[in-house]
Amino acid sequence: MKLRNIATSAALSLDLDLSAGAALAHGKGMMAMPSNDQTVASDTRVMHLMFTDPMQITTVTMAAPDGKTYKINGPAANQSVKTWEGRRPRLAPGSRTVDWRGMSPDGHPMNGSFAFKVAK
Repeated sequence: MKLRNIATSAALSLDLDLSAGAALAHGKGMMAMPSNDQTVASDTRVMHLMFTDPMQITTVTMAAPDGKTYKINGPAANQSVKTWEGRRPRLAPGSRTVDWRGMSPDGHPMNGSFAFKVAK
């Protein structure tokens, strides 16, 4: 096999591999406010989850240091959004962990978590 044919075959193979990967990929880019390990004032009542692709958020919960878990309400689970805004209850100082679950545009279940602190 000539070098040119080998190079063409390798390039075609690589192109097919990359195309298949892109077809199977789903939205992964996510940011949160408050961000991971951020300290916020006790009167901060709004939380944002921001995604690169629209996401259907099904559940957002927040665990408190005392073991209580709070459900954070936001847009309906059947609504795809790039920015999800939830209202959290007034919180005492301490660390919190937020867990979220949703569905990506291609139907794959997605989830994530982050932690933040409420200032004294």
